[in-house]
Amino acid sequence: MAFSSLRNASRNRLGHYTHNKITSIRDSLALGYEILAKYFMLTRPVSALAYPSTEFKRDLRIDFLRGLIMLVVITVHLEYFSLFALFVWGRVGLVSSAEGFVAMSGLVVGIVYCKKLQTDGFRPTAQKLLARSFQLYRVNVALILSIALLGLLPFINVYEVTHWMSPGTRSPAYALYPPPATPWYDVLLQALLLKIGPHQFQVIGLYVVLMACARTALFFMHKKHTKLLLLVSWSVYLVNQIMQHKLTGARFEWAFPILTWQLLFFNCMAAGYHRQAIIDYFDAKKSLLTLNAATLISLWFMFMAFNNPRQIFWPWEPLSFIDPNLFQAAYELAFDKNRLGIGRVLNNLTLFIVAYGLLTRYWHMFNKSLGWLLIPLGQASLYVFIVHVYFVLLISNTPIRAYNNFYLNTLVHTGSILAIWLMVKNQILFKLIPR
Repeated sequence: MAFSSLRNASRNRLGHYTHNKITSIRDSLALGYEILAKYFMLTRPVSALAYPSTEFKRDLRIDFLRGLIMLVVITVHLEYFSLFALFVWGRVGLVSSAEGFVAMSGLVVGIVYCKKLQTDGFRPTAQKLLARSFQLYRVNVALILSIALLGLLPFINVYEVTHWMSPGTRSPAYALYPPPATPWYDVLLQALLLKIGPHQFQVIGLYVVLMACARTALFFMHKKHTKLLLLVSWSVYLVNQIMQHKLTGARFEWAFPILTWQLLFFNCMAAGYHRQAIIDYFDAKKSLLTLNAATLISLWFMFMAFNNPRQIFWPWEPLSFIDPNLFQAAYELAFDKNRLGIGRVLNNLTLFIVAYGLLTRYWHMFNKSLGWLLIPLGQASLYVFIVHVYFVLLISNTPIRAYNNFYLNTLVHTGSILAIWLMVKNQILFKLIPR
């Protein structure tokens, strides 16, 4: 009854507001710009709150955003209806944590290995990239096999991490591991080829391959052929939008085709490599139009998300300004996650510009309120990604899901996030688990 009353009241207020304030597309854009100018003030630096760019050795804004992505990862993989779920399941736009993780990983690789290239030279830097890729591969295989071994224990239920079901649907679960009677050597071979594994960890398989290919991208940029690198990346992406080719037989390619998802990684790697030039651009007055446009586009995508007829973990009916059939057609054309539609790419780009701009101008406010939590999670993002899989397994072996209780689920999400944060702060198993 409470949800129904709130929904009806919201509809009445929204209808009244729409009738009086948003009478045309021009009015909508004007209203968005007014909100931008009055509340976000992206076009005017706030010196007392702004990010002190010369104070830190690393960009804590990026760590903050990576930590935010990790918080979303933990929430969406613990698929419970909670206060966290209300805000992270399709609320800020037609985006997901996967794009954020891949994009931010590429950005950090570009920043870090650009510095190493300047101090160590190309060959040692390329060797470090390959070593990092092999480290990620070892971690991936070890995690896959650990789940397989835990599945042999009769008192542990590994169903939650060995099967996949489309969130918010009643479609049949899809097995991600071979049957229990499969010979051990066959399981080992499939693990080595990354043909099995928890869906909560599959994006790391993509990360392994992209890191192995990052040496080539670094060589292009080292030889001042960044434009050629981007041309190749975009060409491969556009061709694969038609071909939908999977380069390997690895399981992760069903969700993250390499030839498609490489676009985010390598473009962001190039952005990280040329970070100073980009910062100089955004420090100039000519960047104001970009910031304003990014904000308005992000607001539009957020509006679209609230019109999504397939709402997950959302107790109220979606908005109905966009016809469901039209929305579905637009989603399949430009926003499909597996195909990494061009609309989804644009949504992620504009959202990053706005988030980074807000953190730059209001850093002390954001840092004081959430920096203590998000920055440690962001600085140890790979560690968090690994550990959270075992939290999913642990909590799935309790009766919590059966209760289907909003408040209990919120407590579970809060406790899981804080527990992983405490593990990071106390460096639990840091010598064993990479960061």
